[in-house]
Amino acid sequence: MNKTIYIRDEDTAIWDRAKELAGEKLAPVIVEGLKRFVREKEVEEAEAKGFERIEVSFYDSEAHGMPKKKAFIGKWIFPLSKPVDMTWEDRDQCDYYAVALTAKGAVVVRRWSTNSESRWDDKFLVFPSLETAAADKDINYAARKAIEAIGVPVEELDI
Repeated sequence: MNKTIYIRDEDTAIWDRAKELAGEKLAPVIVEGLKRFVREKEVEEAEAKGFERIEVSFYDSEAHGMPKKKAFIGKWIFPLSKPVDMTWEDRDQCDYYAVALTAKGAVVVRRWSTNSESRWDDKFLVFPSLETAAADKDINYAARKAIEAIGVPVEELDI
């Protein structure tokens, strides 16, 4: 695919310098600039809809407890500071779930467990929807609570 870019006369110097720095191959530089521009505009659009950049730190139990950080544009349904909790008295265990919706419609669940001795089973999970999250037996309770918190959609019947 061939595209044409028109440069104003007053921008010729910057064009020539960019060509020099890029080794005469400007297409990858232009595409990278366009990607950055689109990302910034998508963040602005998401922020206008009440989303924000969320950064989550955790000790990934699926990677031998390695510390990790992940970031995304989203909004909390249940934030890390007020997670959904489910206590298992017969196991001396409590499971915690922080749930967020992403600007692109996915669902993020940060899940961790504690008992009287330690904190363990720390996970960062991404699902395409709350319904998909509810299909995971370990996440079902938190997904159902999140659906209730944002409002159960009404299914209109034509009967």
